[in-house]
Amino acid sequence: MPKSSNLPARVTVQNIAEYAGVSIGAVSSVLNNRHLERRISAETVLKIREAASKLGYMPNISARRLRSRASSRNSIVLALVTSFEAPIPLINHFIFALRNAAGRHASLANGTVSVMVEMFSAGRLRDLPGILTGDHFNAAMILNTTAEDDQFLQRSHLPYPAVLVNRSVPGYAAVFEDGLAGGRAAAILTGARRVQLGVLHGTPLTQITQARVDSFLRAASATLGQQPAEIPTENLSAEGGYQAMRAFLRSGRRLDGLYAVSDALALGAYQALKEFDQLIPRDIAVLGVGDYDTGPYFDPPLASVGVCHRAMADKASELLLEQLAHPGAPRLQVAMPVVENMRASASPAKGR
Repeated sequence: MPKSSNLPARVTVQNIAEYAGVSIGAVSSVLNNRHLERRISAETVLKIREAASKLGYMPNISARRLRSRASSRNSIVLALVTSFEAPIPLINHFIFALRNAAGRHASLANGTVSVMVEMFSAGRLRDLPGILTGDHFNAAMILNTTAEDDQFLQRSHLPYPAVLVNRSVPGYAAVFEDGLAGGRAAAILTGARRVQLGVLHGTPLTQITQARVDSFLRAASATLGQQPAEIPTENLSAEGGYQAMRAFLRSGRRLDGLYAVSDALALGAYQALKEFDQLIPRDIAVLGVGDYDTGPYFDPPLASVGVCHRAMADKASELLLEQLAHPGAPRLQVAMPVVENMRASASPAKGR
């Protein structure tokens, strides 16, 4: 099919059948992930999926939903797929980036583009309607998956362009934080002459938060000769950070350096430290992740180390729209650099 600067004509099931040299029924079964029950051979499944990818097939969502005769050839729905547990400030960056990128992209200039948010419970991505069939959206950016969700993605074939954020799964385009973020956090805290360190994190750990925690523990242990304390919480909100930090302090343990793997957890930790008369940064330095818009307005302003979420959102949007414009192109995986935003919360204490 010739490439055009405008949105290409919608590829049909018949187009794929003719290209692959198979029946329309076989194509329909494979695209709806019903090939196993129809006993279609693995060779035929692969041939159909390669043809659909090369031709740039996208399910006609409007036709499936409305079942009308109205033409919907130039209607595309882009989805931001994320868990209910995800921090809202993080999601906002990606919604705006996807909307803005779609408005600028030449291949979508003559089409109607919608951006939607689809949400799932952590670990239950497989239950999201349309995730395997593409009858809810034409392309997706997928965020905040757990290890169980990542295993589901690795076992599955999504019949539409997709970009994963902050995880790397073979066969998918992805953008993710450089794995050095946790190690860099440890270096900042030990450089501020903090020697009793702890890391506040959620459970279960996602791929990227696991990397942050592991690299932090390794780097801190290598420098200080002792393992930092782990402070886990099941609730990833500020409330979860507060309760976990409060329980830690009530046990009689103390820290002089804390790495919170999200800014929401850091906010909760601030409140617990205040209740126990632990001043930041005099008694304890606190370092967050992600530099959310609220970071500068903490008291004191929260230092952070990690990827710039705006830059990550822009790159993920770019990769997704390039897949739409150039079907069959390589699915790139891009490591985003770690940036530091040093503020008062991580300053060395006076006299140290």
